[in-house]
Amino acid sequence: MKRRRFVCGSIAAVTTLGVAPCGAASEFPGTLAVVAQRVRDDEPFAARNAHVQLPAASVIKLVILIGIAREIDAGSLRWSDTLAIRSREIVAASESFGSVAPGTRASVRALAYAMVTQSDNTAGNVFADHLGFARVNAVAASLSLRQTALRRHFMDFATRARGIDNTTSAADMATLLLGIERGAIDEHTSVASPTSCRAILGMMLRQEDRETIPDGIGRHVTIANKTGVLPDVRNDVAIVDPYGERAYVVAILSRFTPSAQARAYALLRDEAHAIDRLALHAG
Repeated sequence: MKRRRFVCGSIAAVTTLGVAPCGAASEFPGTLAVVAQRVRDDEPFAARNAHVQLPAASVIKLVILIGIAREIDAGSLRWSDTLAIRSREIVAASESFGSVAPGTRASVRALAYAMVTQSDNTAGNVFADHLGFARVNAVAASLSLRQTALRRHFMDFATRARGIDNTTSAADMATLLLGIERGAIDEHTSVASPTSCRAILGMMLRQEDRETIPDGIGRHVTIANKTGVLPDVRNDVAIVDPYGERAYVVAILSRFTPSAQARAYALLRDEAHAIDRLALHAG
């Protein structure tokens, strides 16, 4: 069936149906950005504010992990190698590594698992320093992630208050997810090796924060996701039904006033549900 382009409010959807997720977008108390695309397709079936640069929060940790995976692919690092955790990298509230003593060593595998599944900020800082901000940003550039940049350590609110923040866009995150999924099924991608893509996807499948895209979708389907949270930010990016015939990626980024957080979270779940219904019914 030939595809037609529909516009619902400010959401443009490429689909065989004349519907698009627009209720959440029209009511959202801030900026909402969405891109959704089937893994087998060449263009998104839904997009809103796709290229608007927004705070990345912890979804940028996927870019950092790809930098680590590339070192492993090159043989200069192993999952079993250990890295020292320095005092400047420790974030007290980090789930796994928030209370370690400076100088503690942890395996690359343990740090990666904590950084993705729990969004452990100490682990993220260790990897960011190991690679260096410039190398992380070079990874983003190599993947054509034009709005994505690492500019500060995680939970460095003093730097953020000066207007220096880590950024990305929904389009960038969708591009990244497509590369991970396609790489994991042995298609040629520039992300990392198939083995590394499968390792990254496996960590995303064990994500502990399931309160946006997975909860919004609601149905029984495998979802690999990574979230990012700040007082005024809630991001979630996911591969829905990875390895499946109907696999699709969805990136939902948002910024709002902290007082509107509860309303924003509810609408983000509504948006995830609407995107999933569109994915199911658009062929």
